[in-house]
Amino acid sequence: MKTSMTILLLSWLFVPALPQISLAQNQDVAVVVSPKNPVSNMSRSDLRKIFAGEKRTWTGGLSIKIITRVSRSYEHVVLLRLLRMNESEYKQYWIAQVFHGEAQAEPVTVFSNGMQKEAIGAFPGAIALVDPADVKPGMKVLKVDGHLPGEAGYPVH
Repeated sequence: MKTSMTILLLSWLFVPALPQISLAQNQDVAVVVSPKNPVSNMSRSDLRKIFAGEKRTWTGGLSIKIITRVSRSYEHVVLLRLLRMNESEYKQYWIAQVFHGEAQAEPVTVFSNGMQKEAIGAFPGAIALVDPADVKPGMKVLKVDGHLPGEAGYPVH
């Protein structure tokens, strides 16, 4: 009887979270850079190349610095989806990139959107994925395929 009650109580506690999880699957994520970055629009393909480390400089020669959130954050899940990798593949990919000299280091990983804002300010060539609600002054939101987060056709979610 106690086991049945415990299972019933636990399932009741977690049922309200289910709709939120499914809604989060389609939540847009903003692509942000420094306001000084001259880029204002990019293709989803170029975005993927940047986050895969295949494209290393912005127009004008400024080095790109990838800023990512910790694994299990929604922004990180979107990053993995963009790269078509799981967490293990992502880690192995960047280890190989560094080992083969294709990258100097793995992307900078931060714990919060506030830390992403600080990194965007500290590294002029930085790029990050941020919840649109957490975009702050000092962050420039890029259009992807001509669309901003929240617009129909925006491809980053």
